[in-house]
Amino acid sequence: MNDLYELFQKLAIIDKPLQSNFFSQLQNEFPKKAKKLAQLLKHRGVSTDVLIEKIFSPLTIVDKPELRLGRTIDNKYKIVELLGQGGMSDVYKAIRCDGLIEHTVAVKYFSLADTFDTALQMIKKEAQILAQLDHHYIASFIDIGHDDNCEPNIMMEYVQGQTLHSFLKTKPDETVLSQVYETLDNAKAYAEKQGVTHGDISLNNVLVDKNGNANIIDFDIAQYKIE
Repeated sequence: MNDLYELFQKLAIIDKPLQSNFFSQLQNEFPKKAKKLAQLLKHRGVSTDVLIEKIFSPLTIVDKPELRLGRTIDNKYKIVELLGQGGMSDVYKAIRCDGLIEHTVAVKYFSLADTFDTALQMIKKEAQILAQLDHHYIASFIDIGHDDNCEPNIMMEYVQGQTLHSFLKTKPDETVLSQVYETLDNAKAYAEKQGVTHGDISLNNVLVDKNGNANIIDFDIAQYKIE
């Protein structure tokens, strides 16, 4: 049996597998395999046949996010810049290009998905979670779209700023830092009150805007608990 299956079995019984020390070690040593496992762990509840099919589907060999630059989404938005890459997704800046209004959005693609259908299911899950949230310090959901290559994506509020990782490198004073963490705690508390657990609050999943406020992004492994 493929060793991915053995690794999946080991991680699937852990409550929060993507936050485990074992998974962190795997990311450092075998990043492509870790990306594949992260995708598989989202399908713990599917049938064995579907799971086996996903396990044996090819690992992504080369990611070429620059190929999406210049694409148009729903004949309205043009992708103009790659903003960042995470373990599971690529995020771009897109501007409205139909001449009706001036508007900028952030566009997220699930680069880990092996098919457009899989990507759409992952997008729908995150979009549904974001649709439950309405907060100043959480990047807002706008819409689900498809570009002119038929690839699905999720459009979100564009937050102009820098990652918390980059921000901390500037060595901000205590007053400024206090505001960042206060707004971050505020957003986290709000999300949890709505039944949403982010699951991956990290230095790269928080943007500090021009006003010194923290903004939570990237809810792709979040869980939504319905009371």
